[in-house]
Amino acid sequence: MKSGYDFVIAGGGVVGASVAFHLAQLSDALIALFDRGEVCSGGTGRSCAIIRSHYSVASNTALTLRSLDVFRDFREALGEDDVECGFVNSGYLILSGPGAFADRLADNLARQRALGADTSPIRRAEARELHPWLELGDVAAVGWEPASGYADPVATTNGYVTAARRRGVAVFENTPVERLHLASNGGPSAGHVIGVTTPDGVVEAGCVVSAIGPWTRGLHADSGLSDDAEALRLRVSRHVVLTFGGASPYGSELPVVKDLTVDNKMYFRPAVGGDVLVGTGDFGDPLEDPDRMTAAAPGELVSLQQAQIGARMPAFEGARLTDSWVGPYDITPDWNPVLGPAPGRPGLYLAYGFSGHGFKMAPAIGRCVAQSLLGEAPDVDLEPYRPERFEEKALLLGAYGAGSIS
Repeated sequence: MKSGYDFVIAGGGVVGASVAFHLAQLSDALIALFDRGEVCSGGTGRSCAIIRSHYSVASNTALTLRSLDVFRDFREALGEDDVECGFVNSGYLILSGPGAFADRLADNLARQRALGADTSPIRRAEARELHPWLELGDVAAVGWEPASGYADPVATTNGYVTAARRRGVAVFENTPVERLHLASNGGPSAGHVIGVTTPDGVVEAGCVVSAIGPWTRGLHADSGLSDDAEALRLRVSRHVVLTFGGASPYGSELPVVKDLTVDNKMYFRPAVGGDVLVGTGDFGDPLEDPDRMTAAAPGELVSLQQAQIGARMPAFEGARLTDSWVGPYDITPDWNPVLGPAPGRPGLYLAYGFSGHGFKMAPAIGRCVAQSLLGEAPDVDLEPYRPERFEEKALLLGAYGAGSIS
């Protein structure tokens, strides 16, 4: 291990891997990527990996449109012939009941089209042609994104790591960043972040990128920066994903569906083995420590999702639970990420709070963060995601209320 790098990235999930790759692609900098376990062993590996551009925050749409281009031609984007992201172009349907949500959906589709998104309102009959399993009697408005779909989060992350390694990035697995290393010379640089501490010692860095998501507060607290940890405005929650099996196989080509007619903003997509994968777009269960996350799926949630998926797709009425898993969300007050230099901590760049959006935005975010770190103008202005926005009361508020569809 070298004693110093231009950039050290903490976190081997898809965001950290994308930042590492793009830094190497755009520069000759010395770069190291650290993960406390294997690459993609944290939140990314449990992602449902849905890819969509449907957002009501304009900068989110801009990032996801660029990311969608990458997912659709992953090998070309990375310049590698042997990487995969597992993208399935199934399309994406969003359903709304009558009233305010239907109006917001119609307005939002128009705004998205103005930003270049391939999206449009469609009739219920058209939606049934696209997805014959759906019961849509209670649905007042439907949006359709034909270019969207879902991917494989582990393959995508490993693709970025493979491409980064080939461009000279040093990747250290099973090597946790235990603390931020601060200058302590008593001069004007006192308190600046100048590296990280790992089990193998101090690794100096010109800049440290913290991309560890739900573990961000812990790193700040362990580094003795308890005030910083409180200022992060970060909450962590536990999300449960379920898969159900029906009498007939659920085809992999069926569209992803987002259902705004139910309180928990349920989504579902094809899973392996002909099952359907079902998750929620709500807050989930509060979680103090992401390392102490129980794996059990609550019986009441299983029953609720079973009833909701059965109502939306009668073929799944009474469907059997085939699998479940949990993953942590790192959630900010406006359900949008924090991207930018840490206030009062020169040498530290923050990338956290993805609130369920991280995977689908990661290709563009990695490039934009790398451009910013290298002093270049990013493809998408990241100023809306600045850490200071919470103090400034400049939150990025979505049209659909709190939740991962902002």
